Amino acid sequence: MTTTTSYPGVYIAEDASPSISVQVTDTTVPIIALYSLPNGPAQKFNNFLEFNRSSVARGADLDYMRAYFECGGGPCYVASYKSFLTEAPLYDDITLLVTGGEPSIYNGAVDLCQPGIGLFTILDGPTLEITDGNAAASYPESPFGAVYYPYLKPAWTTQAIPASFVMAALYCASDRTRGVWKSPANMALPADYQACYTVTDDLQGQYNSGKAINMIRKIDDRSLVVCGARTLEDSDNWRYISVRRLFNSAERDIKAAMQTMVFEPNNQPTWEKVRSAIINYLYNLWQQGALAGATEQEAYFVKIGKNITMSDDDIAQGKMTVQVGMAAVRPAEFIILQFTQNVDQG
Repeated sequence: MTTTTSYPGVYIAEDASPSISVQVTDTTVPIIALYSLPNGPAQKFNNFLEFNRSSVARGADLDYMRAYFECGGGPCYVASYKSFLTEAPLYDDITLLVTGGEPSIYNGAVDLCQPGIGLFTILDGPTLEITDGNAAASYPESPFGAVYYPYLKPAWTTQAIPASFVMAALYCASDRTRGVWKSPANMALPADYQACYTVTDDLQGQYNSGKAINMIRKIDDRSLVVCGARTLEDSDNWRYISVRRLFNSAERDIKAAMQTMVFEPNNQPTWEKVRSAIINYLYNLWQQGALAGATEQEAYFVKIGKNITMSDDDIAQGKMTVQVGMAAVRPAEFIILQFTQNVDQG
């Protein structure tokens, strides 16, 4: 409860420290690289009608953006590929970088996706047919990027569509209905989409390890299906897109919530507020199926406190550090995040 003590002309609120809560991010906002846009600021569009009516809509970009929105894409930013790498860091709500089949920005886009930033990049496979196991060699090794092959052809155009546009849409659709922890795999494309090249079992098998390329292919009598969900890093922790994106989302959500504690005392009551808020957040994730474990103790942990995550010197310097462990559905062991917030006690 907040009480107020009054003196002549002075009002002092007692016990008025702010509460803290961590909210689960429920939207994915991509920024998409397009060819014909002018080299200037990114523009935001909510649907294809808005883009089609805009002054920047022209040429192949119309087909690309139609495919994105038609396959389930939500609000997004679009930018010229020439200014993409400088525009992408300017918008706090962007979570997904879509490189639009432009190899010149692949490395730069992946470099923007650093731990704690919360960004993930979708890259495209080669425009030509893959005939051996060497096509992944030119891509950067990173847990923050995924490659999709081949290009696609909707029935309504002769234009080949980079798979990244369609995959960004499927990410958005899956995130809205299931959450970022659901692998964007075994998802069907609209029936009028065809692959530019056929992918065999043998070819797919060559790209299921190391720097993976995720294949889009026809299986049985179904329409095209996304048959991979691997990142460009074949490590135990970060092999799968869903795991990396779950941790991206948690990092963004928890860091945003901790910002409210900037001017709070770096002491036990504040630490308990932070711990309780993060536990509530992780409990909600666990209840929704994002985390493995039959019990809360198996699914996550939160550590904060003197001689636990902080030394006396850390506390004196205003550093508040919390460790968060989560057991992603795959793999089923703890992956640990650490957050440090500078607290101004002046």
